[in-house]
Amino acid sequence: MPLFTFIISLFFFKETFKKVKVLTGLLIGFFGMYVFMDPQGSISKNLNLFFSLLIIISSIFYAFSANWVKTLKNKSSLELAFSSIAVATVICLIMILVSISIQDNSINLSITKLTFRSIVSATILGVLCTGLAIWVFFKLIEKENAVFASQSNYLIPCFGFLWSFIFLDERLTLNLFMGLILIVLGAYLVNNK
Repeated sequence: MPLFTFIISLFFFKETFKKVKVLTGLLIGFFGMYVFMDPQGSISKNLNLFFSLLIIISSIFYAFSANWVKTLKNKSSLELAFSSIAVATVICLIMILVSISIQDNSINLSITKLTFRSIVSATILGVLCTGLAIWVFFKLIEKENAVFASQSNYLIPCFGFLWSFIFLDERLTLNLFMGLILIVLGAYLVNNK
């Protein structure tokens, strides 16, 4: 997503950067992400082209929206975050209703297993965690630019693994540390003024 954000901001939104420095930082961060994901491990053996293309397409749309947010001068980051979550909620509800109406047994089975506790937990995660993260992301775009804010996406898997190490007893490996160092170095190069 940060690479696409840079390309889109450069060609479609006419942002100006020190192109070589920013591109070098983005590529180092991307390589750090690749190292972090363990290229010799099971991930590269089980790649599915269709799902990989969906990830790339969603990254392009995510990058476009990050750039587009910067053009909305008359809206606060809080309004944009709320609107974004509201639209996503409506789309998800429509998808659930469509799935129920076509008698998808896996969806129907999942819905019957919902508890009050799981609904409250999901609501808290959606409102506090996702809502707060989106608001901070839009605030970063408002204060700096989309490329700066997009660097946070490199750190998401790093923090995800940190939490899985703390709470799920996952093991730390050398490639995780090397990937994290490259990601931080890439972000430093992009944002060093």
